Amino acid sequence: MAALKSIAKNENIAGINIGDGLVSVARIVRLGRKKILLTHAGWAEYSPDASEEEIALVIRTLWKKSKMPTRTVCGALQSRSLCLKYFKYPDLSPMELVSALQLEAEETLQLPPEQIMLDWHINRPKSDPYTQQGEPLQGVLVAVEKKQVNRNLNQLKMAGLYPVLMDVSSTSLCNLYLALRGEKVSSDHAVCVVNLSRYNADISILYNDHYIYPRTIISRSSDWESKVHYLIENISDALLYYHVKVDKTPVSQLILTGFVPDNPEFMGQIHDTIGLPTEVWNPLQDDHFMVAHNLKATKNRAEIAPLMATSLGLALRNI
Repeated sequence: MAALKSIAKNENIAGINIGDGLVSVARIVRLGRKKILLTHAGWAEYSPDASEEEIALVIRTLWKKSKMPTRTVCGALQSRSLCLKYFKYPDLSPMELVSALQLEAEETLQLPPEQIMLDWHINRPKSDPYTQQGEPLQGVLVAVEKKQVNRNLNQLKMAGLYPVLMDVSSTSLCNLYLALRGEKVSSDHAVCVVNLSRYNADISILYNDHYIYPRTIISRSSDWESKVHYLIENISDALLYYHVKVDKTPVSQLILTGFVPDNPEFMGQIHDTIGLPTEVWNPLQDDHFMVAHNLKATKNRAEIAPLMATSLGLALRNI
């Protein structure tokens, strides 16, 4: 993983998200300290029962249509067996962390270590990028069966792309929100950001600069309006676990993005039950977000936002 990350720093990387019958791609660059510019973007649908060869053809066609200037990509790991788990070890040294997380992954996935691929994010303050000996280690473990990663990588390679990084949708969403609205997250204010894809919901609590607590839920239906109670229950559980086990920074706002039903009753029910100020967020219309001239028509198209959130976050690896 470290080798891949070192390569990626010198590459012109595009973000690509494949899943739920949809492919979306994006390339962005940074303008100054806060603003980011979308230079290339595209999306295409494919049949849910499409073969890997058919999906590869869709990707190649989309790459040509969007005039993407690079084939080096950061992809989103797609697997329903993905382990995304918060951890906290009060008395563990950094050198012991790998063994502890490996055991955690083996227990969760019920697989031998040679069949598991794992990585982790350690929550650290920006002002102190190093964890000292004896300090609590906390963060997020990501683990999945190795063959799932290889399958995702081979799909990208089949389409003629060069994958140098794999991320998960929840952390890519966190990166996107922090890049555009990082000032809203501090040691005094935490934000809960929920991205609704067609069959998944990424629930991420951002607190204390760039600390994250994420979880992902799966829905059998793409109609979130009919699954509002299920969604509310899982958001409430995430907030409760965060307050009891993770941090005491109060969550001050709930942000919804992605495939949010255009129904005031849906939003009202979530707001009234969760009890937090609730906003629907379109990253494409954010104050700090800009688009290239050839994509101007994209910025104000509300139906595009649900398709692009994850790939925009993946494309941030470029900057």
